[in-house]
Amino acid sequence: MKDLTSEQRSQWIEWIARNLANGVSQAELASTMATKGFGQKQIETLTTEVISSPVFSVAKAFAWRANNLEGLMDIRNALLGGHPGHLTIERRSKLSSDEFFERYYAQNWPVVITDLVQQWPAFEKWSPDYFRKHYGEVVVDIQANRQTDPVYEVFLKGHTEKVTLGDFSQMVLEGGETNSFYLTANDRLLEHPSMRSLLEDFWPFEGLFRSDDRHGKQFLWFGPKGAVSPLHRDRLNVFMTQVFGRKRVKMISSQALHRVYNFESFFSQVDAENPDLKRFPKFAGVEVIDVELEPGDALLIPVGWWHHVRSLDVSINISLTNFARSNDFERFYPN
Repeated sequence: MKDLTSEQRSQWIEWIARNLANGVSQAELASTMATKGFGQKQIETLTTEVISSPVFSVAKAFAWRANNLEGLMDIRNALLGGHPGHLTIERRSKLSSDEFFERYYAQNWPVVITDLVQQWPAFEKWSPDYFRKHYGEVVVDIQANRQTDPVYEVFLKGHTEKVTLGDFSQMVLEGGETNSFYLTANDRLLEHPSMRSLLEDFWPFEGLFRSDDRHGKQFLWFGPKGAVSPLHRDRLNVFMTQVFGRKRVKMISSQALHRVYNFESFFSQVDAENPDLKRFPKFAGVEVIDVELEPGDALLIPVGWWHHVRSLDVSINISLTNFARSNDFERFYPN
């Protein structure tokens, strides 16, 4: 007989319920519990308590539905696996807005467009030195000391610091390869009153974006070589434009939701660059597409697609979300 506190008992009840709902057999559970010091009678008592609960009956019904949906996603991925080139993301130029929306946006499939960003004055002007020279005295928010917290993207507020943009530009230029500090979309630089003139250096591309809906829907990222956004998904479509430097994006289909171990909010527990398959075995079946963005490239990250982003150089990019087609999917997500 294993002695349990009230809290431990509740945890084991939850563990039994979760595993039974996920299809683990009672014999497998009993074997595991026996190695943890449980006696046969105690195992039977705890298991019976779970199985006889009306709450567990409801949980089983939801688990059955979830398993069916996961099975459908696996079938679709298997079908895609037989299509040559399904793991490639096209690089396109002279892409019409109609083809963009019909072939990629509506089909929930990424594409790199190579001939848009060069139209912006920002492509010729922006750099760390430019920011330091023209906006060096402006005090901005950045994310700092990111290396002290394994889930730094979840607990953003605990890492926010105020510095001048001049000092930050110097940090980026002299700090070498690091993920310790980063100016991210959540720091809302483009909404800073003293930075509004940057909006004149780029604009929504005609036919693809709305020019009358820019506020709060365009975001600047600026950081050192080595800055990382860990594996996550967004709840809307994002157009990631590379203005300065290079980035590598690891992309995973939205249909792999059940294999990426969604942890907190929209983040995965898996390190996409060095996955621990012993701890996260389902990730072994995930197909990862590597995309390297050169200066001037723009990547459509479709809603729900998982992506991990690493700066290969000092990098500046703009993300746009004010598409000319509907990009509001909040009603489909649980609160």
